[in-house]
Amino acid sequence: MKRREFIGLVGGAPIAWSLPAWAQQPQLPASGGTTQIRAATGLRAALQSLISIGAEAGLFQRHGLDVTVMVETGGPRAASGTVRGDWEFCHTGDLPVIQGVLQGQDPVLILTPAELHDVAFLMGRRDITKPEQLAGARIGALDATGQYGRAVEAMLKKWGVSADLVSLGSFQGIYKALGKGEVAAGYLPVDLRFLGENEFGWNVLGGISSGAGGIVTTRRLIGTNRELVMSIVAALVDTIALFKTKPELAIPLLQRFLQIDDRKAVEQVHAYYVPLFRASPDPTFFNEMTRLKGFVEKQYPAAAPLEAKDLSDPSFVNELDRTGYIARLYSEKK
Repeated sequence: MKRREFIGLVGGAPIAWSLPAWAQQPQLPASGGTTQIRAATGLRAALQSLISIGAEAGLFQRHGLDVTVMVETGGPRAASGTVRGDWEFCHTGDLPVIQGVLQGQDPVLILTPAELHDVAFLMGRRDITKPEQLAGARIGALDATGQYGRAVEAMLKKWGVSADLVSLGSFQGIYKALGKGEVAAGYLPVDLRFLGENEFGWNVLGGISSGAGGIVTTRRLIGTNRELVMSIVAALVDTIALFKTKPELAIPLLQRFLQIDDRKAVEQVHAYYVPLFRASPDPTFFNEMTRLKGFVEKQYPAAAPLEAKDLSDPSFVNELDRTGYIARLYSEKK
């Protein structure tokens, strides 16, 4: 597997890119300094790269924020750490938000970066080209009982195939096990799909479609420091604009985050996400609420009446839209 600690042309310092003139002055705190904040990303996957890319590109600093990012905490830990106050915000999946609210906690989705899409793929070895070949086989899973694991179980049931899902703890673990032939298949995020196709000739057997959550904070933080949360959202909106319009900057930063040597695979991942990342990323669960509640309603009967408004706060992205902030990012020449 060709992942490593990539050191690219950009280096470790914040880089400069040309925001429109109106947006180039950082929105510093009243003291004139920067505010130290912490963030977490559940997975080292392209969909969850925006916090790290924005931090390395200096886009949080433009808004007076100095971000320390914890990577690969796992989605549940990213969400629970946000609720505990270990970090101010995180990128996590949909289910940890729903479960947190049903447990009486206050996680809240404030930004959904991407359209509903295939966020992971069930990949088979080169010799496995049809789902029926998985009968009785071992399939690598992040967590056999987690959101993706349940989606694969549903996929197998639809195909009429009985197989054994094996929890391997990380996408890297799944990739390595599949590469060694220890499993016949495994589900992988977009970046490892392309890497596996290029390196081993693996086959896509099915896609797992999901909005895959987004940026989460707490209602407590919104209540005590709304300005800080607005700055976080603005920095991430800026990062999406960089990703979509500045490939010469975004691709090296994405490559460093993913820790992949294969530049072609990173370019494929970038091209995959450019049309999917949302310029106006208001928080949404798309049409997934019924399916998501189905995952937890046996454990949490109170899930039945739950609505998107109980789980999200669209006011920050709506404000950036209303003031023309987002439109100007794309209408003016960078």
